[in-house]
Amino acid sequence: MKLQHLNKKRLILVDLDGTALKPNGEEIHPTTKDALVKAREDGHKVCIITGRPHRASMRFYKELGLTTLLTNFDGAHIHDPMKRRFKRIVLPISEDIVSQIINNPIIKDKTANLLIESYNKAVVKEKDEFIETFFHLDDVEDDDYFIANPYEHWEGPATNVVLFLKEESMKDDVFRQLEKFKNSIKIQSGNVYGNLTKNSISMITLTNKIVNKGFVSEILAQYYNKDIRDVIAFGDQMNDYEMIKKVGYGVAMKNGNDELKNVADGITNLTNEDGGVGEYLTRLLAGEEV
Repeated sequence: MKLQHLNKKRLILVDLDGTALKPNGEEIHPTTKDALVKAREDGHKVCIITGRPHRASMRFYKELGLTTLLTNFDGAHIHDPMKRRFKRIVLPISEDIVSQIINNPIIKDKTANLLIESYNKAVVKEKDEFIETFFHLDDVEDDDYFIANPYEHWEGPATNVVLFLKEESMKDDVFRQLEKFKNSIKIQSGNVYGNLTKNSISMITLTNKIVNKGFVSEILAQYYNKDIRDVIAFGDQMNDYEMIKKVGYGVAMKNGNDELKNVADGITNLTNEDGGVGEYLTRLLAGEEV
């Protein structure tokens, strides 16, 4: 892959887990950080577009010195955390649908734990160290996080509902019930954030049906007056699929999902462990064939 028209200032979209972040999910590889910071300083727009909530993204956003729009929950929350000159966009699952799902007798019977999130609050039914770590619930700055019974205490719409099943074998029964809500929700089984563990195998994540990174890519391109064909994006998992397909230069990580690589325009030479985004972006912006 090679960039056309090197003089253009680009919009660069970057996922976090499995992409810009090292496998521990706690740090940006120095090569990637340097490349993204240089791109920003050279006049390109760099935007984080992640499945994480904003509380788990802000330290990386600040580390890169960004002032651009930040996209969380794969597009369910788009906002301007620094300048606050963009009216936030929140695309949730309605309160009524959330209530119907979690109170469905079969789903309720087969769910061991439950996480419900809005853009600024989260409720977990039972305290669980894995859930707190994986969903960064202990990274709260301005958000509210409660251990409480969501059947009694949750109010309002939700950007994210996560069902933790008692057993992996119960998935099909739950999927059959979730089919009733197919007009409202998108279902993602297992883990979509690049850090699959044994603990997350029996996890089902629900978001608003229309939310995806591809449609957010168009919003960001429009906002920054960029032709979508000139946009560069990096991702690693299937929640990046629509984004990688939509932009002009969609790059899949070497450590990424094979189906994503099938639709990507390019594949990084290095993994996220070794700074794949930084190495590839530096060469791409320099006009090299990569």
